Amino acid sequence: MARADMFDPTTAAAGPATMSDSGAQLFDLGYRSYDGERHRPARAIATLATFTARRVLGMGRGARHKVLPSLALVIAFLPALLSVAFAVLTDDLLEEDLISYGEYTFFIGAALALFAALVAPEALCPDRRSGLLGLYLAGPLDRTRYVAGKAAAVYGVMLLIAVGPLLFMLLAFVLSGYGPATSEIPELLLRILASGGSTALLYASLSLAVSSFTTRRAAAAVATILLLYVPMAIARSAIESADAPTELDLVSFPFVASELSVRIFGETSEDSGPISELATAAIAGGLLTASAAALLLCWLRYRRIEAFR
Repeated sequence: MARADMFDPTTAAAGPATMSDSGAQLFDLGYRSYDGERHRPARAIATLATFTARRVLGMGRGARHKVLPSLALVIAFLPALLSVAFAVLTDDLLEEDLISYGEYTFFIGAALALFAALVAPEALCPDRRSGLLGLYLAGPLDRTRYVAGKAAAVYGVMLLIAVGPLLFMLLAFVLSGYGPATSEIPELLLRILASGGSTALLYASLSLAVSSFTTRRAAAAVATILLLYVPMAIARSAIESADAPTELDLVSFPFVASELSVRIFGETSEDSGPISELATAAIAGGLLTASAAALLLCWLRYRRIEAFR
């Protein structure tokens, strides 16, 4: 039986209608076309990369999300700050007493390992776990653009960690009188970019590859740590005890990145392991091959992941 006090929907087309009993209003609903500036689909890659970088760094999120990124930055920058303070406060300091750029890559590697294991999985894992990946793919992003945006974000943040402390140390040493000659600065800058870029590329690609196989950040963290250190232990044990080829040490990813950085700066490594016996071209080729294989694995993994659009 119809009630007399019920609202008649046929009156909605005329505009807003007021219900006197409850004070509620009904408005006519519809769609409006987008009249803002339009960009090419590739613009979505930069937008996604910017958003992901902010999320990974904990920007715009709660304090607990900023702890691990801040810890990685502290590990990377604190030795540089202490080294600069030591140079400024100490009289008659010899340049040989300061930490070298090649030696500093040890601290950078530790910071990147922490970031790759505990922070970088934040870029990929939550999207698949929450179903947000399907919404991304429903827009201008396809799977290749999605992976490219995420990889650019992770690599950009890691590049900041790898290059930032060295650039700060260079500037501080130049201002305090312990830096290189003016004519040597451009070459040193190129060495810093090459060292930081290659190191960040390796850690970022390995982390992305691992994160593409799980939706849980804790599982990605454990798997990344195992990938970084278990093959290294197995390879070095096999080389020392079973006379395996020295090239097997190319799976010792932390030592590969560190050794290549030291050689980029023209310094002698303190590591007496098998990696120190390999040619620089072999080490660089091993790092690039591992990075390319990890990125390819991540891309192939996303080609197969089922996402609801």
